[in-house]
Amino acid sequence: MTRHEMDRKTTVIKVGGARLARGEDLERLAAHVRELLNSGERTIVVHGGGPEISELHHRLEVEVEKHEGLRVTRGEGMDLTVMVLCGSVRTRIMEHFAAHDVPALGLSGADLGLLRAPLLDADLLGRVGGPPAVDLEQLERLLALGAVLVITPVSLGPDGRLVNVNADDAAHAIATAVGADSLDFLSNIPGVRDGEDEVIDQIEPAEVPQLVDEGVVRGGMVPKLRAAVAAVRAGVTRVRIGNLSTLADDRATEITVEKGAGS
Repeated sequence: MTRHEMDRKTTVIKVGGARLARGEDLERLAAHVRELLNSGERTIVVHGGGPEISELHHRLEVEVEKHEGLRVTRGEGMDLTVMVLCGSVRTRIMEHFAAHDVPALGLSGADLGLLRAPLLDADLLGRVGGPPAVDLEQLERLLALGAVLVITPVSLGPDGRLVNVNADDAAHAIATAVGADSLDFLSNIPGVRDGEDEVIDQIEPAEVPQLVDEGVVRGGMVPKLRAAVAAVRAGVTRVRIGNLSTLADDRATEITVEKGAGS
């Protein structure tokens, strides 16, 4: 890595599937990424596609099953997941980026062995992988091309076959590996809400278990928040959860290190 590359900031953006079906949302995302490029930041976009995967399951009458926010992925379900994430969703992102003159390279975690993940629980979840190991050397070579990397979290499992990795886990693993300055979990909500439906400004990692136990955080927000905590504890400088508006205005939820940590 050159000195110039070391001096450049790196931003990782995880985009939830709900943001990827609406053209206007993709237009705003593309414009946001264009601004990051103009400011000289290296940018990686990790995307999900859960709603479209579920919709295809329903259309083909394949059962949809979830456990603590993770999609149980077996047999035909793995094939459908790959079709949506590596096909329609990623191609749609690339289309909008091209329209905004954003040079982008689309990849899956399986390409070049970029992401390799252990199976979480084959009996309970099927082909679902945990937080992946990142081939940092390959990732840095790709970033050196100067393009935005658009990464699908379909990864390689310990047996060399494809696994479905939660996009939140993939994003935090990638952000940690590259020493990202910022990791933003882009969602369709302004931030993590409390019991009064108000956005929580800051959350310390130690507070997360209680938020989950009390049902304040549930569904897909559970793995998102856990991934955010893992990233903070691994040293990512800034980790936030929100939509484009609250992220731009610094009104999103920020996951902070515990008070006194590192002192």
